[in-house]
Amino acid sequence: MTKTRVAVLGGGAGSLSAVWALTATPELRARYDITVWQMGWRLGGKGASGRNARYADRIEEHGLHLWPGFYDNAFSILRDCYDALGRPPGAPLARLEDAFEPSSFITCQEYVDGGWL
Repeated sequence: MTKTRVAVLGGGAGSLSAVWALTATPELRARYDITVWQMGWRLGGKGASGRNARYADRIEEHGLHLWPGFYDNAFSILRDCYDALGRPPGAPLARLEDAFEPSSFITCQEYVDGGWL
C-alpha cells in the first residue's frame, strides 16, 4: 500500500495536534507519510519558548504561557503524549502535572488612551 504524503506547514499547537490525530493508531501510521515543515529549529508556534542557560535558565522567546482549564482537547492530547513518552518517576517533567502549575488568578490589561487599564 502506498502511503499518502502529507506536508504540514508550521509546528504550532494546531499543526502538531493534526499530526497527532493522523498518527493516533497503527492503521493511521501505516496510511500516512507526514513531514512537518517549520521555519527555524523550535516547534511550538506562538507558544514556543526557550531557556537561556547564561541567565539562570530564564525563559525567553514569545508565547502565551497559560492554558485555561477549558482547553479540554489540548489537555487530552498532552495527557496522551505524556503517556506515550513513559518517562520514569523523578525525571524532569515526568508527568503532565509536573509541567503545569494550577492558578485561579489571571490579570488582563489593555492600553487605552495612553495608559494601562
